[in-house]
Amino acid sequence: MDSFQRALIFKTVVENHTMAAAARIMNVSPSVISKRIAELEAAMGVQLLRRTTRRITLTEAGSNFYHRMVSLHGQWQTLLDETQDLGQNPRGRLTLAAPSPLLNRVLLPVLGSFLKRNPDIDIELKSAAYETLPLAGVDLSLARQIDDFDSMAYVGRRLCRYYNQLFASPGYLAESKLLSESNDLKSHACLLYGENTKAATWHFDFGDKAEVAVDVTGRLSSNNTEALIAAACQGQGIAYIPALIIQDEIERGDLVPVLPDLKSKTFEMWFYYQKLDFVPLKLRVLLDFLKEQWKEPA
Repeated sequence: MDSFQRALIFKTVVENHTMAAAARIMNVSPSVISKRIAELEAAMGVQLLRRTTRRITLTEAGSNFYHRMVSLHGQWQTLLDETQDLGQNPRGRLTLAAPSPLLNRVLLPVLGSFLKRNPDIDIELKSAAYETLPLAGVDLSLARQIDDFDSMAYVGRRLCRYYNQLFASPGYLAESKLLSESNDLKSHACLLYGENTKAATWHFDFGDKAEVAVDVTGRLSSNNTEALIAAACQGQGIAYIPALIIQDEIERGDLVPVLPDLKSKTFEMWFYYQKLDFVPLKLRVLLDFLKEQWKEPA
């Protein structure tokens, strides 16, 4: 086994956090993985990983080597893709990363159509925290606009615009006090995003007019968007979320707009991919497909 193959094993270990997980993916025993990493470190004369009983961490040399390996592996994969693309239909495996709400509620509903159009492409979806994006080692990351992403290493493009709005179930509205203006929210059960949260300030944008900030309270909070959506559908309060991610609930009538003139500032959803000399055909067709889905700002 040459050093490049050992380096690929090292990359797999880093991206899956443990040698056991890497071993399962590569269908070998953890002892084989450990041996190959030791051989790589011995050949290079430097420690790449710190090993404890529970987890592994990167040394400074290991971190530098990993990021250079990601770039090198991307270039190698690009060479393979570029050669295979000549005279071929789009084929291969694409890995997409996004926060769970976007993954489950924005990407999944449209990917079925993409897979039907492109029977030779497989897709792997990875859930990732917003602050880790764009994610190294994946073909495409999808997230709210990242202001300080590394533009030397990644290409970023806007996919669509969206904003937060107020939504509640018809049952909650039928049993609650009438809502006629933003200040009325203070007397309602509001579903709050965050941990250890009993109060929040919701900001509403009126374009050229001054922004309106309303202090709201609620007995139910969560750092999980799916939990807040479920709570709103069950009539437990008012949620402040993008319509973009609750299209099914809106179409079924499970959730309806509340004070529809109240909207947050406009956000942008972007996609990010590694800057390469050649963008593989499989990725190009995916990018074109996603642009088709959101020709107009959301």
